[in-house]
Amino acid sequence: MSEENEVKVKSEDLFEVEYMSRWQLTWRVLKRHRLGMVALWILIVLYLGAIFADFLSPYNPYRQSLTTRFAAPTKIRWFYGGKFVGPYVYPLIKEKDPVSFRTILREGSNLSKIEGVDREGRPFSVEIGKDGVESIVLMVRYRETACSSQGEVTYRKKTEELDIVPLSMVDELLGEGQYVRTYTSSSYVKALTSKYAWKVKKIGSPKTVDVVYELDSVIVSLKNGEVKEIPIASVTDYSLKRYHVKFFVKSWEYKFLWLIPSRIHLFGVDEPAKLYLFGSDSYGRDMFSRILFGSRISLSIGIFAILITFTIGLMLGGFSGYYGGWIDEIMMRITEILMSIPGFYLLIALRAIMPMDVPSHITYFLMVIILSFLGWPGMSRVIRGMVLSLKEREFVQAALAMGFPARRIIWRHIIPNVFTYVIVAATLSIPSYILGEAGLSFLGVGITEPSASWGLMLAQAQNITYLTNYPWLLIPGAFIFLTVLAFNLFGDALRDAMDPRSLGA
Repeated sequence: MSEENEVKVKSEDLFEVEYMSRWQLTWRVLKRHRLGMVALWILIVLYLGAIFADFLSPYNPYRQSLTTRFAAPTKIRWFYGGKFVGPYVYPLIKEKDPVSFRTILREGSNLSKIEGVDREGRPFSVEIGKDGVESIVLMVRYRETACSSQGEVTYRKKTEELDIVPLSMVDELLGEGQYVRTYTSSSYVKALTSKYAWKVKKIGSPKTVDVVYELDSVIVSLKNGEVKEIPIASVTDYSLKRYHVKFFVKSWEYKFLWLIPSRIHLFGVDEPAKLYLFGSDSYGRDMFSRILFGSRISLSIGIFAILITFTIGLMLGGFSGYYGGWIDEIMMRITEILMSIPGFYLLIALRAIMPMDVPSHITYFLMVIILSFLGWPGMSRVIRGMVLSLKEREFVQAALAMGFPARRIIWRHIIPNVFTYVIVAATLSIPSYILGEAGLSFLGVGITEPSASWGLMLAQAQNITYLTNYPWLLIPGAFIFLTVLAFNLFGDALRDAMDPRSLGA
């Protein structure tokens, strides 16, 4: 940069420092703090999500669906057959995991079209919506074969209908006509072979069971009630029904901004498909919707608690530091006693002595009061020290000499000079309140079901089995981490921006 440009930049800075207000200068410095601005935008998005949680939630956060318990986050697809078709999903079906033998949810879908050759060599083409076709169902033969080191034996055969075809077998079953699934769970192998011990004893104790699925025929239902079966020799082409993600859909009823009845939601899919962006919990409730609703408690509890804390701390600390004497002695002894008690244990004790069966909104206000009660002593001591220093400054002494009342001096001269510290300290203190609520709810003495908070949702991850098999239950913990980190980064940036030495930088 040339010397002429350097002089120009310095002159602009001097002009801004001379004629801009303190808040304008603070914003000017804050914008230069990149991490602080990123944190600010993260907090804005989080709080907007909390305010418009009803509109953004595709499902009612309190509605249970035991058929979709512990569903993994829904996979959203954008392409089909190599072509872009927009976002869509497939419905969920229950299957047995071949290894662990647990019931799990996998993707599947109905056939919307199938073409091929029947067993008499005649080509056929069936598509839903054409020629009166209403539904397409596959008939599948499967046989179970026990396998050991000494050989194998087939001991059960069966035919069943596949209304919804699992995606895990669709390519092999419809493409090659056969799909093989191998079960290795010892309990499953023993259960299936116990009835047919006379068949399998010649090969010894089976180690695995192979279930071979073979395509048999397709059953077509017409709108006029007619049903016809087409024996299949081979399949040349097929397509699955896709459930596209729709925007501004009608779903469960709520009150927009707590005032206007509405049923419009930002996005959703038609039944039977589910759109679980963050998966579902142990009751089959949508984690994404509950995180949005939980943010209302987890994010607002810090704001309300800090308002009460700093109001009490500012008043008591200000009066104690300004008047001194017996008022100062009594107030400081009380704060020292409260600060000597471990905060988290006091938090648990105060919550434990209160009824556990109170409604959730009462619990919320109780937690705000408890967290505020723990926070004000430390703040009042800091403000007292600042007031002790400020009341000896020249402008305060001049106001006293002019005969101004104490109330005016406190509100006009002292509080404005500590307000900068209050704003920064409040921003840095909010994370502790959020963590306090999360800790109480995590331990079961905070927000209770069916309400939602991030700490309460995270409590489901205490079970090591759940944590291993359903890692998406930890997502609320990621939101707690992100929020606390954002508040700390923004508070640090705000502290630098409000430093008088940085305003002219």
